[in-house]
Amino acid sequence: MCEIPTSLCLEWKNLNYHVPSNEQSNYTFWQECLKVKEVRLLEDVNGHMKTGDLVAILGCSGAGKTTLLAAISQRLRGNLTGEIVLNGIAMRRTDMTRISSFLPQFEINVKTFTAYEHLYFMSHFKMHRKTTKAQKRQRVNDLLYACGLRDSAHTRIQSLSGGERKRLSLAEELITDPPLIFCDEPTTGLDSYSAYTVIKTLRHLCTRQRVVKHSLSSVYGDDSFSIQSSCEQSSTHDSIEMTALKYNTKELSTLDMFNNSPNGHHRKAIMCSIHQPSSDLFELFTHVILMDAGRVIFQGSSERALKFFTDLGYALPQNCNPADFYLKTISDSHTKRKDGELIKAKYDNEIWGRYSGSWLLPRPNGGDYLQHINNFQKISWFYQVYLLLIRFMTENSRNIRQSFITLGFLMITSAILAIMYSGVTKLTQTSVQDIDGSIYTLSNEMIFTFSYGVTYVFPMALPIMRREVGEGTYNLSAYYVASVLSFVPTAFFTSYMFFSIIYAAIYYTRGFMLYLTMGFVLALSAIAATAYGLFLSSFFETVTMASECAGPFDLLFLIFGGAYYNVDSLPFIKFISLFFYSNEALMYNFWIDVDEIECPKNVDHPCVKTGVEVLKRRSYRTADYTYWADCLGLVGVAVVFNIIAFCFIRKYVRRSGYY
Repeated sequence: MCEIPTSLCLEWKNLNYHVPSNEQSNYTFWQECLKVKEVRLLEDVNGHMKTGDLVAILGCSGAGKTTLLAAISQRLRGNLTGEIVLNGIAMRRTDMTRISSFLPQFEINVKTFTAYEHLYFMSHFKMHRKTTKAQKRQRVNDLLYACGLRDSAHTRIQSLSGGERKRLSLAEELITDPPLIFCDEPTTGLDSYSAYTVIKTLRHLCTRQRVVKHSLSSVYGDDSFSIQSSCEQSSTHDSIEMTALKYNTKELSTLDMFNNSPNGHHRKAIMCSIHQPSSDLFELFTHVILMDAGRVIFQGSSERALKFFTDLGYALPQNCNPADFYLKTISDSHTKRKDGELIKAKYDNEIWGRYSGSWLLPRPNGGDYLQHINNFQKISWFYQVYLLLIRFMTENSRNIRQSFITLGFLMITSAILAIMYSGVTKLTQTSVQDIDGSIYTLSNEMIFTFSYGVTYVFPMALPIMRREVGEGTYNLSAYYVASVLSFVPTAFFTSYMFFSIIYAAIYYTRGFMLYLTMGFVLALSAIAATAYGLFLSSFFETVTMASECAGPFDLLFLIFGGAYYNVDSLPFIKFISLFFYSNEALMYNFWIDVDEIECPKNVDHPCVKTGVEVLKRRSYRTADYTYWADCLGLVGVAVVFNIIAFCFIRKYVRRSGYY
């Protein structure tokens, strides 16, 4: 039997982190090419925590609280040096992400999902691949109950209160019952009661006074990996116990987030960066880390922190919040140019040794436990694509109002075009130009609608994607493939709907097969345009930049589309334009079977007598393979743009910073 050690000790030694100074501002792709001075955000940081500790990181703005939290949890990419050790075992990034959870300052999740749907969806990624659906549903129900979200289980996330969203984020991280939890300012944006409830829940996870029985086999997939537990009553009336009084707890199954190992409590170690906590809130923390300018001023128990400052000559005023006192003292030391005094005291063995505690803590063997975690089996890549595709399709279906509005305006555009070109059904010398114009307008409208319609996708999804990919929830390639596939049904449906009105007004005399084949080309054009739009959004990373900088790309592709320029003069460049493939396929499909065009006598300009002559005049191909070659060309353009976009997205996900 593989058991969780009764006590875990996490140590970090000589942590240093520095970034180029330009990464403190908004990131752009071109900044990678610049050589700039580096800024150190962490400097020789040392410390430790063990299970049962609820640690608060305090410091003024810019002190490095979030950076330290992300560095210890190894959610920080970039030039990080130092050691992070768990029970004497050096921790890799993959090891740390599997045994710990990181709650970001702001909730990052899909707002159109309900609380239950979000947890159930994430359980597929975080729990063992052999876990049954019934076990996942039970796990989700237990988490909703334990975090006080039972009444809000079927409420969409966008309708939840701030406190409920925080607790939902916590419930998500507890799916795997990690022994280590890191929270980045979990009380931000909450009222005093909600903030107290959240921190009280974290404190309860550390103390583990209330314990019930559940097997970790449903989480990690090993029947031998289980923890026997008993039921103990806590004397502390916190938020979870108040929730238990509200419901009939006998009807609720047990949850392994409150269990015991055979040798003692299975407690957690939790670290939070926090900004200006109230005195009641501060009392819930067992230990405190005080930071200033990327360096640690003090680490130890909350009681020892006060004596640390007292011995330095700083007296706590009566009825003063200790947290405010510590921060004011640090801030005043800068104003009075005595900031070196606190740093010096930190390294003074006579003072520091009395308050920080010994580094030589008990280190029970956790090797077997870590080895078991490393054997965790995730779901397959194809199943990841399937689940993500369901998520994207569900999001789209719940934004049905916006979809109908978009489709409505597109149909209005189609009706306007149909009215404008409704008199060109007869093939004459005059109608040749009108028909060509209608075809070019069809192609341009479809490409521009879809390319600019998806420029918002990645700027909005990047925070979620960066976090979930960084956490190892799913592969980036699976996310991207699912994202692309989710647009395919929309492209086909919208294309045929858009073309139907124009076909009924202009092209109906040519037969239904023309509707199917031209609609197919428009659908492929929409798919290629979607890839082009994703490329723009990934290259510039913001909707504003993508829209403003897309002009040169649009102009280049449009000119070589064949409508405004003789593409034979530059025969190879035309093949990079998605407008060329779309225009040629549509023109070929309409004109190739036209054997006769009316040519009146005594005209001042030369006549075109067949559809082949029309195609040749536009420098389009007339071979039998032209239609399918252009269809493959549109697919090829889509593949190339998607590959380029994926490379830029991967670069963003892997760049310096925390997630």
